[in-house]
Amino acid sequence: MDVRLVCLVAFVIASAVPYIKANGSPTDNNFTRSDCGKTKLCVEKPKQCDPSGASECFFVSTRINITDLSLTIELSGNSTGYIAVAAGLQSNVSQGSNIVFVCGNNNSTFFFQTSKFSNNTLVLTELPNSVSNIQYRLKSPSFIQCTFTIPINSNYTEALSNFGINITTFNNSNSANTTSGTFIDVFTGSLNGSVLIGDPKSAFGSSVSVKLADVNSSSVTNPTIMPTKPTTITTASTTTKSGSTSLFSQAALILLAAVALRFL
Repeated sequence: MDVRLVCLVAFVIASAVPYIKANGSPTDNNFTRSDCGKTKLCVEKPKQCDPSGASECFFVSTRINITDLSLTIELSGNSTGYIAVAAGLQSNVSQGSNIVFVCGNNNSTFFFQTSKFSNNTLVLTELPNSVSNIQYRLKSPSFIQCTFTIPINSNYTEALSNFGINITTFNNSNSANTTSGTFIDVFTGSLNGSVLIGDPKSAFGSSVSVKLADVNSSSVTNPTIMPTKPTTITTASTTTKSGSTSLFSQAALILLAAVALRFL
């Protein structure tokens, strides 16, 4: 392959890295409430709704796995774009610098990605690629279910601390009882292809903190009031309107690279 073409291909791949998303695997397993309060903590809206049958049920479950030191999350809800879950040590999760796990439905094609809140704006964030067991179910144009597992190790210190898991304390005691309280919120939002656009909307948020280690931890869920602001989405280096400017910026960089390579 011509050296200039090799350079151009490498440049294109490098430019696209922040937008690479995991696809996950489809599953026939339906989420249910059967293990809530037994092996997993569940929060939902409306209260006590069952994600296996209720069409308007927003649902999150968390399960700490002691044997392989991991946290498994189930997420279910309705959105024509994406649903997302975030946790934080303060009640207004969207106002902190908190990791957001996103499950999207791009014209019946599933994708999983991580983002980060920065003053109620989602910033695309690259985490270590060891988030595992990503599975999903898509039903109708607006029903999304996904599950994924986060390893409890130092690579995820920030994300896990938002869920009330202190890596050092947890590893030293090897006990889930070392977790502290956290607030869990579920959000929905729109897509342009597989690009998140606009500000996320709160589906519900826990108005009191819950302990992931206590599967019977109760939570009163209320819609989170989020401030009104211009529709924006931010990448690590660019703030855009409706997520389009960042794509044009990448295209411009690629075009400039192609022109420059003519002189090699």
